[in-house]
Parts: sequence; structure tokens; C-alpha cells
Amino acid sequence: MVADKHLARARAIGLLFLLPLIAHCSSKGEGSMDAPVAGTLAAPITGGGSGGAAAVAGSSAGGAAGASTVSGSGGSAQAGSSAGASGAAGGGGSGGAISGSGGAPADGGMTMEDGGGAPTGGFAPADPAKAGPYMAATKSATGPNGGYTLYHPAQLAPDGLKNPILTWGNGATTIPSLYTLLPHLATHGFVVIACDNSFVTGAELKAGIDWLIAENGRMGSELYQKLDVEAVGSFGYSLGSLGTFEIAADPRLKTTVHISGGAMDKSVVPNLRNPAAFFCGDPSDIAHENCESDFALAKVPVFYGVFPGDHFGILAAFADQINTATTAWLRWRLMHDQTQEKTFVGPDCALCKDASWTVKQRDFAVAP
Repeated sequence: MVADKHLARARAIGLLFLLPLIAHCSSKGEGSMDAPVAGTLAAPITGGGSGGAAAVAGSSAGGAAGASTVSGSGGSAQAGSSAGASGAAGGGGSGGAISGSGGAPADGGMTMEDGGGAPTGGFAPADPAKAGPYMAATKSATGPNGGYTLYHPAQLAPDGLKNPILTWGNGATTIPSLYTLLPHLATHGFVVIACDNSFVTGAELKAGIDWLIAENGRMGSELYQKLDVEAVGSFGYSLGSLGTFEIAADPRLKTTVHISGGAMDKSVVPNLRNPAAFFCGDPSDIAHENCESDFALAKVPVFYGVFPGDHFGILAAFADQINTATTAWLRWRLMHDQTQEKTFVGPDCALCKDASWTVKQRDFAVAP
């Protein structure tokens, strides 16, 4: 089976990178990797200080570098941090509800103006670099067989607006609580189901979607009729990105996001059926060459942003920028927040002008 082959290879790569990353984290003085934050479905996320990064793998080096189409980079601006959006486990810090505002981006960055009331599918425009308007909540040991963590707004379906659905895949050897992106998305109104398996499979990502849709239709569920089952996406990092490629042909998916996770088996790239975003590191990222060739092979609109960092960017120095770009993309594609279109579309897109990114676009001269 393809999934079995990917899993075996990912485990081998995970072991290969385990010791170097532990050494990296130790040199930074970061905390330990604790278990996911516990809580009820309606409770605010609480947690300690900074969670320590764990070893990550799942994307192999190799694969021919693909030719690019439209490209552009340069300019200035760098997205700010999304303070108050964490809540991931970590040693020594005090707990607190996620409701703080984020740092102000320098020189504009990806900060989006309200757009004069531009259509957003019902959800008000919001700056993707900052925590959104909702308090985030979490529930651990939920989902299929109790093997998932759920991140969601404490107030579900605000003013009758149904929440978009996301399924998340971890990088190999990591757990959901390490990713500040997940509670950050909850503050923007997304419901994110994250498999706790450190070697996640595409089947588990799909099972998360199945469970959320079933709960949306089950009377008595706290999610009953709260979710937008027509606004579904899958995203993941490294191995989780590979799982997302595996299920990308699922007709329920409206978009996918792939973070430092180029496909090792190129037969899965044609699974992409809808606009996708790739956010990968520079050549020091072990996934870089595969990200390049995936972009060249894709037959759907793809936004490909390369950040100046290695495979651990989302767990380290480039987390804020990746979180911001991912949030902007998902607001655009699943919430129809048209204020985010200018972040990605055309040669003058906001990320095209951001010196922190090198951008390639496929079929993005106009909005897909």
C-alpha cells in the first residue's frame, strides 16, 4: 500500500532527524513536549509557556526540481507575531485564555485592512497576523476512537455563521499542541480537528472530516448544525502534508495547504483538484526539492511561497509568518474573505512584495 510505504519511510526519516532536533531545541533552552491541553468543548484553551519543538520528519530530500512559472520576490515588510494565539503545552508557564492581540507587522507586511466592507462570506474581515475575534477552546481525547484534539471558537456558529472545517496532520514525531497555528485558526472561527498520531496517515485525516460532519448532523452533539460542511480543507506539515496529498481528491475539500511537505510519491500530486498553497523552506529544507517538483507538476492554481529557513520553520523562527500566510489563505478560500485576495493574486501581491518570501504562482493572474 502507498500509505504503508510512506509511513515506513517517514518513521525512518523521523529517527534520522530526532537527535539533531533535540540538540537544536536544547541549545535554544526550549521547554519539553507535553501532552495536548485538556479542556471541555466550550472551555478556553489554557496551557503553559512555550512548547518545545520535537523531532520532525516525513518529507524526503530528492525529486527533480521543477521549472517555475510566474515568479517574483523583493520589496519589504515582514508579518508580525500572533501573540495570545498559542496555548500549546510547555513547561513552567501559567495558563490563560487565548484572547490577546498580536504584534503589529513591520512596514505593513500582510496586515489586511477591513476593505470597506468587502464580502467575507459572513465573517467580518480580520488581520491574519493577529488573534481573531473569537476566544479559542480545545478538547483533547475526542474524535474517532478518542485519538484527536479539537480546536474551535468557544462561541460556535456566531450569529448563525457556520464554522469552516479543517483537518490537520502533524509532522512525524510531533503532536498537535506544538503548533500555535491551530489555536490561532480557532480564534478566526475555524474548527480544526488534529489527529494525535505522531505518524499520521491520510486515512486518519479523512476520518477527522468524517467525524466532524457526522457530529454536525447528530442531535445532542455540541457541534450540531454549527459547521459549514461545504467549506472543508485539509492541511499539514511534513508527513501531515503528505497525508493531505493522499486525500486531496476528496470531493468535500475546497482547498489544501502543504507546509514543508513535498510529495515523495509524485502519483499523488494529480489528486489536487482545487487551489492549493505550498509554504516551504529554502534549499536547506529537506522538502524543498519535492516542493519545487510538486509545483511544476500541479494542474490546479497553486500559490508557492518559499521562506528563508529550514524544515523546522513552523516550529521555530518562521512560525509567525507561516501562521499568518496560512490563516490568510484559509480565510480567503473557505470564508470567502476577499480582503485576503491581494495577499496572493498577481505580480503585485502582498507576499510577492514581502522580502521574507520568494513567490511562485501557477494560474494566479486572476483569483481562482
